[in-house]
Amino acid sequence: MFYEIRTEHARAGLGAELARYMDETVIPLHQESGMTVVGSFSATDDTFVWIRRFEDAEDRERVLDAVHSHPRCAVVIDTVSALLNGAESTVRLEPTPHSGLR
Repeated sequence: MFYEIRTEHARAGLGAELARYMDETVIPLHQESGMTVVGSFSATDDTFVWIRRFEDAEDRERVLDAVHSHPRCAVVIDTVSALLNGAESTVRLEPTPHSGLR
């Protein structure tokens, strides 16, 4: 099992709109496709962070393939792209043997 921390940076002043769209549209689409979203967060600098959990690399590939092949995906990508400033990052984390998130 592993987690991914995704950080999305909104265009100046669009952080609240990005957070709303992520919470109401993007994350539900991912969850419908089988993804486990552990949490989502907004920061005062127009940054949105979400934490996703996968059982293994195959699970991640399966879920992301399901998301990207979904009929709503193209509209979602276009909308998110319009809100983002182009900077995003993903960090993959594996819980240590004694982690409470194992």
